[in-house]
Amino acid sequence: MVHTEAKCLCGASRISWETEPSFNFRCHCTDENHLAGNGFSNNYYIADLEDTLKVLNPSFKHWTQVVQSGNEMTNHFCGECGSLVYRTSSGYPGFALKVGNIDDSGKVNKEYVPDVEIFTRSRAPWMEPVEGATQSEADFTKEFLARYFG
Repeated sequence: MVHTEAKCLCGASRISWETEPSFNFRCHCTDENHLAGNGFSNNYYIADLEDTLKVLNPSFKHWTQVVQSGNEMTNHFCGECGSLVYRTSSGYPGFALKVGNIDDSGKVNKEYVPDVEIFTRSRAPWMEPVEGATQSEADFTKEFLARYFG
């Protein structure tokens, strides 16, 4: 088991977890244009939310919206600096962690390769698909989720 921590930009909001990611994914949904200031976001998907995620600082706030898939997506962000750290969805268990928030993100960014790309219908035309990654025009498919969640 591995212990990993992530934080917001100012450090007031921190989380930790004790498991490896289920998979890596890159999301090209149009919400990422607003959330991250660019057309995609690199994420770890960690399936075991309740037994794994520990909120280390109480500075988190959240807001929920209905997203393109029809699921309710809750954004967990720092109440001080506004950095989005992770997201949860009504469509699947666990949480999606924004990879750049991991304490050792320099190392993670060098080693990170997406297993899956979702919402590829919104991918910037100049951006090539990640070789070997599963491609999905929308959110995770039922078949894909069944592979990880039965």
